[in-house]
Amino acid sequence: MEDDSENSCDVMDQEVQVDFEARNPEVTDFHGIKRLLQQLFLKANINTSELADLIVSQNYIGSVIKQCDDSMEDSDEDEDNTDADTVFGVISLINLTDKKDIECVKQIKSMLLDKCSECSKEQRQELTTLLHNDSKQVGLLISERFINIPAQISAPMYDSLRKEMDRAIKKKMKYSMDYILLITKVYKPMLRKAYSSAKKKNRKQPVEQTMFVNAEEECFMEGAVLSFDYSVAHECDTAVGGQWDEDADEMQSFRRVMVIPGDQFDPVITKIKENYSTPAA
Repeated sequence: MEDDSENSCDVMDQEVQVDFEARNPEVTDFHGIKRLLQQLFLKANINTSELADLIVSQNYIGSVIKQCDDSMEDSDEDEDNTDADTVFGVISLINLTDKKDIECVKQIKSMLLDKCSECSKEQRQELTTLLHNDSKQVGLLISERFINIPAQISAPMYDSLRKEMDRAIKKKMKYSMDYILLITKVYKPMLRKAYSSAKKKNRKQPVEQTMFVNAEEECFMEGAVLSFDYSVAHECDTAVGGQWDEDADEMQSFRRVMVIPGDQFDPVITKIKENYSTPAA
């Protein structure tokens, strides 16, 4: 019996090596893409089915992350079909200006303006002008993946997306963007204890910390000309743990909207590649 127990422990301690590859979206990826969109938009009134269809229909722009065929050969036979259909990540760019008449695009614009209702007057005006000015091409960047997929996978995906955009531009397609808008997932600790302690002791209040779920998306902040956060704590579970201030009670989920000028996209990608590229073997 002891031998069986030891063997069981040995199996549990083994690391599973899985390789991923990026492919153009296909019709069979619809449900996997929709699932990833749902983790971004949660309970917002967004037709994620229509948005997933849109991403698949423009499969010359963007990629999905799938498990490599070689990795699947090493998997149990019963798991092969499931793994083959699983979309572990997606990246794409939707031209909100060009696709303005599509319902899901209208819903996204409406949601963004609603979430910016507590922004400053200048920010609300800037966002309204940005989303309704047909003379400016505004792209919605979609970049979602499973939380356990490392940030290093983002560098080749952004590089590939940029090249696909360039090819589309050469074919006179509308992918030369004046602005790029990204909705990213972030967590902030609720520092109730820290604020209370600082107030009682007349100390400087602690600086709010922010964690980007997709770490590489912090690279967009430097070039952002517009940025605001909105809470989604009421739409999802509160996160706990991580390397945070010891006085933090819990983690609260937010979405951060960032807008960068189109000519800042290349510098952002360069920074992502510098910080998150996998070192050559």
